[in-house]
Amino acid sequence: MKTKTLFLCGILALITMTATYAQDTFKDNKDITLTRSASNTNTQDIKIVPKRAMTGGQEGADLGLSVLWATSNIDANNAGGYYGRIVAWGELNEKSSYSQSNSEHYGRPRNDISGYVDEDVAARRWGNGWRLPTEKEMKELREKCVWTWSHESGRDGYLVVSKINGNYIFLPAVGINRSNSISEMNKRGYYWTSTPAGNNNSAYRLSFDEQGINILEGSRFEGCYVRAVRSK
Repeated sequence: MKTKTLFLCGILALITMTATYAQDTFKDNKDITLTRSASNTNTQDIKIVPKRAMTGGQEGADLGLSVLWATSNIDANNAGGYYGRIVAWGELNEKSSYSQSNSEHYGRPRNDISGYVDEDVAARRWGNGWRLPTEKEMKELREKCVWTWSHESGRDGYLVVSKINGNYIFLPAVGINRSNSISEMNKRGYYWTSTPAGNNNSAYRLSFDEQGINILEGSRFEGCYVRAVRSK
């Protein structure tokens, strides 16, 4: 009887773990183009046309999409966009630990927060029209660019090249904070959108690894990075 009880407990634990991280299962999607590269200069037949411009006090890239995309993460300490401010969804400041109990928005009904300075860290930190991308804008980035897994200045991530005009941004795989430390560095990347999910516990975010790119629901209390957008 004791052996049977331990077996059942193990099965329940496995089911719980699978449910907890189901939102972070990655797979290729038919509407995106993935390539593999040992360096960010090899993108097969994609022609890169780098073009940057200062707008709203920050460097942005026009990828031919509905919005301009920043070339670095919020509060990144270099132009490559590595690291930067890691926040729970709808929050403005970094924390020593990330949990449901200290989340400001976990379990609470919320509308889209893009542009609201009390909840949108991009709007608060940069202002001048910069804000969190919506789920729709993040999907546009995914679908209208070629994503090449690359290595740039010591960081793995995706070189994201526009299918429209060849301009690009680089999104480093700088991990996630699910408790009190960053994990999955150089393996996976997580970037918030401004769009909440209907269950009041999650929000949509860009999630990627070398195998694929998705826009999935993620727990609001987790710490993710932010890549801002600005209307043209």
